[in-house]
Amino acid sequence: MKTVLFFVASLASASIALPAAAQTQLIDSYTYATLVQVCTNAAKDDHVGLHKTLREYRLSRKKAVQKVVCNGSSLMDFAKENQAVKVTAMLKPYADHNPSKVTVYDVVAAAAN
Repeated sequence: MKTVLFFVASLASASIALPAAAQTQLIDSYTYATLVQVCTNAAKDDHVGLHKTLREYRLSRKKAVQKVVCNGSSLMDFAKENQAVKVTAMLKPYADHNPSKVTVYDVVAAAAN
């Protein structure tokens, strides 16, 4: 009886796990297609195509600069490596502005003598 119960429980969990795995594969292929298009446009120095791709996949330029990785490099570094001047110029304002970067300056008042 325990064997039958174990078999039924295993079969039920497998039937639940398979659709979840299929959903993960669908998301991964969508993400992969997005990244391929973004990286291809960056390598070709096609700033108009990159803008359309980012808009089509609802990615902001800021998020693309922060999160997209092409061949192990950030999107900006990848564009620079491929001499993509137009793409680099388009993304430069978003690469320069890094909200997580904090600079602290020590301010010392002049000694009053």
